[in-house]
Amino acid sequence: MSLRFGLIGTGGGGHLFAGALAMRPAGARLVSVCSRNREKATEFGAAYGVSGVFTDWRDLIAASDIDAVCVASPTGDHARMSIGAAQRGLHVLTEKPIANTVADADRMIEACARAGVTLGCIYMYRFMDTAVRMKEAVADGLIGQPLMAECTGLSYRDQAYYDSGEWRGKWATEGGGSLVTQTSHTLDLMIWMLGDVEEVAGFYSTSPLHRIEVEDQTLGVLRFTSGALATLVSTTAAVNPRPRSLTIRGTLGTVGLVDDDLAQWDVPGGPTPEIAELMSAASVDRGDTLTMSGYADPTLHFRQMEDFVEAVADGRAPLVDGWEGRRTTAVMEALYESSRRGRVLQPA
Repeated sequence: MSLRFGLIGTGGGGHLFAGALAMRPAGARLVSVCSRNREKATEFGAAYGVSGVFTDWRDLIAASDIDAVCVASPTGDHARMSIGAAQRGLHVLTEKPIANTVADADRMIEACARAGVTLGCIYMYRFMDTAVRMKEAVADGLIGQPLMAECTGLSYRDQAYYDSGEWRGKWATEGGGSLVTQTSHTLDLMIWMLGDVEEVAGFYSTSPLHRIEVEDQTLGVLRFTSGALATLVSTTAAVNPRPRSLTIRGTLGTVGLVDDDLAQWDVPGGPTPEIAELMSAASVDRGDTLTMSGYADPTLHFRQMEDFVEAVADGRAPLVDGWEGRRTTAVMEALYESSRRGRVLQPA
């Protein structure tokens, strides 16, 4: 099957989708794009060899020459666009997070199930070789029983970043601040590796560095159903930023990522030759995620899109389906609500 995609949104996320589709994942291709600004849409389409240009997403999904849509709009639009596409019989692959709220995620999942179409959510870091090996170490018991984990995102964004789009920094359109937009990828990896979260306690605030509605600092403590405990630190107000990191400690050893690199592999017997080679490999420069808004390399989007297209062809769920996207959103929503209500909560 060679899926024909329409793309809604021509910002940074749109370029990642378009760049990945230009690599023809499982034969898929981009045939149309949509931006509210016609000039921008036309320039974007020309850059990727696409002649189908729209300024209203409803017109794009009504076109007869597409089988699926990529939704790269602000998070607040994901639900209505995805549901609209599903009602047209189109498969949906949306940027993270899947939606602003769990309620919206549920509506998207239900609409796609009712229409018999596939729903996926971009969490492309799950497709890194280093992350896959780290998950295998946890799943295969190399670190023993997981006990504790630390998920850290100490990044910096200046006010100009938040001013660069009218949707940034607002609850209704972005869905949150540093946690949702910057650290959700690393949080998602932790949930993917450790399983369901049983309860959370969270605190968030907005620093004097930013004039925004949403938070730019979040602290959280998570208890997984396995009994493992975890801490989460997320900020875009770190004037001395550090690479994002994820460390998981068990009864037998510890494994960890720093940025995209496998930085720690302290397990009985030490690393295998394959793991040692992976750890010694040069770092991949996919964009400055510490201080800039852009993630520049579509390679991991390509890997995830290839899985998505193959899932549609095989009639199976993609590796990151709607339920997986919902699970991460449920934890973030619970962290925010825990801070507002001042109590420990269970994710929905």
